[in-house]
Amino acid sequence: MTSAKSVTVTRKVVNNNTGVTTSTSVTKTGNQTTVTKTTTIGKPKTASSSSSVSTPATAAGLVLGEAWITGPNDTRDLCAPVALANSLLAATGTEASNAALERLYAASGAWGDSGVPVPVLLAEAWRSGLAGCRLAAWSAAMPDDADLALMDLGDAGVHAAAVTGGRAVMWGAEVPLGETGAVILGAWSLRWHGEDTPCRSPA
Repeated sequence: MTSAKSVTVTRKVVNNNTGVTTSTSVTKTGNQTTVTKTTTIGKPKTASSSSSVSTPATAAGLVLGEAWITGPNDTRDLCAPVALANSLLAATGTEASNAALERLYAASGAWGDSGVPVPVLLAEAWRSGLAGCRLAAWSAAMPDDADLALMDLGDAGVHAAAVTGGRAVMWGAEVPLGETGAVILGAWSLRWHGEDTPCRSPA
């Protein structure tokens, strides 16, 4: 009897000023998924810059063979629009392109790695849509009933993720909510116009 193949995807954040490295690893072995968070203290760099440098998240969906979108979030911190795109994908089967995510992000008033509050992003998706689909409605929800959640992952920071079947989509991998160790800061139930009729001109 052969053992199940194990694949691990790790997202690291390095602070050059303090020398502290925090990492979140998602390990998938068969049907089991485990999340491990670690903190390593190293030697600070002597550079005078006050900004920290982050290692981009691995495109976990490609590594694990999943269909989830990682989009620009594999190079920049665009977790909120990527989470919304994965919610759209789960609800309608419509896949948003990187360009569509960037347009929604900018239309929400965000730039670079500024980030965008989830309610602002939802309001813009209701106004202008995403990939040809418009958000019809959203409301606060309990985490287990949510389609999107904002989570505090401790050392790994705050992260937005789509939620489907009680599992959070994190960097392309599905992780049971109860195994993330996260504090849920907010959770929303979403309804898309495309759930009833096909979305127009996906982009």
